[in-house]
Formats: sequence, C-alpha cells, structure tokens
Amino acid sequence: NAENQLAIAAKGGMEVVIDAMEAHASSAAVQERACSALIMIALNHAENKTAMAARGGIEAVLRGMETHAASARVQEAGCLVLHNVGWSEKGIQARVRKAGAVPLVEKALAAFPDREKLQEYGKAVLEMNID
Repeated sequence: NAENQLAIAAKGGMEVVIDAMEAHASSAAVQERACSALIMIALNHAENKTAMAARGGIEAVLRGMETHAASARVQEAGCLVLHNVGWSEKGIQARVRKAGAVPLVEKALAAFPDREKLQEYGKAVLEMNID
C-alpha cells in the first residue's frame, strides 16, 4: 500500500536496492529481484517513481539489462520497471529514452520472442517512448 511504499522510501529502501544492483552487477538473480523490489516501491506511487528516477534507478535497471542480456527474467523485470515508472510521467519517459532504453528493449524483444510478458512490457516501454 502507499503508506508502506512511503515508509520504505523514507527509510532509504530505494537506495539500498539501487546500491545492491551496483554492488552485485554480475548477479542476474540480484538484478531481477532488485527490479521486483523497485516495482513494489514505485507501483502507482508518483513520488517514489520520481525519486527512483532522480536517484539513478533507471540507469541501474538499464545497466542490469545490458549486463544480463541473455537473461529473459532480467529483461522482463527491467522492462516492467521502465514501463511502471514512466507510463504516466512525460519527464520520466524522456529520462528513460535519454538513458538508452529503446535499443536495449528492442534487443530484448528480438532475443526473447516467445516470452509473452517480456513482449508485453517491452512493447509498452517502446510505445511510451514515441515522441
């Protein structure tokens, strides 16, 4: 719920997750689970979405996707984060685009054509990034 999301963010939970992504960049499992945590912190919460973007969360997700291009699970989780944080906010959409999401998402879609949710989330990211 929104109250818990605010409490987690206020206690530094978002930074802990982003720091873990950096510290454990070589672990696909950490990247996937960190994306899931970021989704839960930011889901339907505009303030946390903005804070995540400002704290480098978008870039951390993209680095995880780039490092683990062979992991469908990381690609799927990354696309879901990018869509979740950007779908309703033009400024965040621009940041997602500027950070280099489009070519990474296109690569993920091409690499995993049979992953239904990845295709859904990835296409949603590309659609929100149309000028």
